[in-house]
Amino acid sequence: MSLSAVEILKKQMREKFPQAHGFDGSLQEEVASFGSLFDVGMFPAGNISEVIPAGRFSGISLMVAGLLENEGVPEAGGLRMVLVDGADGFDPGSFSDDACGRMLWVRCGSAMEMVKAADLLVHDGNMPFILLDAMGLDRRDLEKVPASAWWRLRQVVERTGGRLVVMSERPVVPCASLRVALGAGLKLEDFDAERGELLGRLEVSNLKSQNSRRSG
Repeated sequence: MSLSAVEILKKQMREKFPQAHGFDGSLQEEVASFGSLFDVGMFPAGNISEVIPAGRFSGISLMVAGLLENEGVPEAGGLRMVLVDGADGFDPGSFSDDACGRMLWVRCGSAMEMVKAADLLVHDGNMPFILLDAMGLDRRDLEKVPASAWWRLRQVVERTGGRLVVMSERPVVPCASLRVALGAGLKLEDFDAERGELLGRLEVSNLKSQNSRRSG
């Protein structure tokens, strides 16, 4: 029997990071109270959420570090998330092998590649937490993604009960049920600070919270 595209991705990740392997279940935690940044439960199940920067130096890239390194983040089958890297900007060399082994990394080179990969993953139904990193993508490239593509993703996520979270420099998902702004009040001199210190300074604010399903 030939391998599915998702199984091929998992196989490639197992070869690069031996500790990484596929999900064998779904996250069962209840939606947590808003504001716990590194608890995936803050993002509603069966919906698309969006995280945007609160300022020029927001530290939004630290969100990935927090999800990988914070011991309070739940795992499914040994993995915490799937990272769909739209601009291929993730640097595995900045993380330990253990941290990298907690995620499935899908490398893309454009907004459409990112959305197509997300579509494949949400249809698989075995990926309970998928993070799309659109940071670094050209604005014009993101604008090429039709609104209908986001709505199709949401419909599938609603059916599977997974969590799809998009990190972008500005709002790009018209059907996001939750939109939050992430900031840390960073300055240029903070680039030399320890990651743990910066993680402790992250703050999140709710920009949009609406009914998870369209009325009518």
